[in-house]
Amino acid sequence: MGKGLTYEKSGEGATNSWITPKYIFDIFNEYRGNKPEYFDLDPCACIPQPWKTASKQYTEVENGLVQKWEGNVWCNPPYGPYAKAWVKRLYEHGNGIALIFARIETKLWQDYIFPTADMYLFPRGRIGFALPTGIYPNDTSKGTAPSAFIAWGEENARVLRDICLTEKMKGFCFGPADGVMVVHRQIKFSM
Repeated sequence: MGKGLTYEKSGEGATNSWITPKYIFDIFNEYRGNKPEYFDLDPCACIPQPWKTASKQYTEVENGLVQKWEGNVWCNPPYGPYAKAWVKRLYEHGNGIALIFARIETKLWQDYIFPTADMYLFPRGRIGFALPTGIYPNDTSKGTAPSAFIAWGEENARVLRDICLTEKMKGFCFGPADGVMVVHRQIKFSM
């Protein structure tokens, strides 16, 4: 694999190639308007990719990290030491959503994500990822850490907020607004 396209070494199983579940794209595609897909580009699609993640996809063969990025980008990068390069490229592009581990104490989050992103959605529970064949293993598909969706661009921030508030994806979302952190969530208490 090329630089920036390696997956972190797995101590848990036979593969480190996991893809975003289809239901996530079904949710985003509710917001696509006249476009065929909500996302115009996925620069780090898996081989094979059993469902469309964006209108255009680059795999490790094309090395999406060095390709031209246009439109609204979906970025679920290979996890591990190269995630930073993908996230940095996305925030420089300024229009897209990333799905990465929610390790908010890391330099990646502290130096690159929090200062630049427009909205964050932390889903409740861990996301169950699929194998490149589209099969969801029973016990091994849940991430080893919580995940987060990070939006760059006003429209993506609006969509993440709406997904959270309408509970299409349960979780917690917030984003910077006028220099103040605004929290968007519904709290329900039962006694």
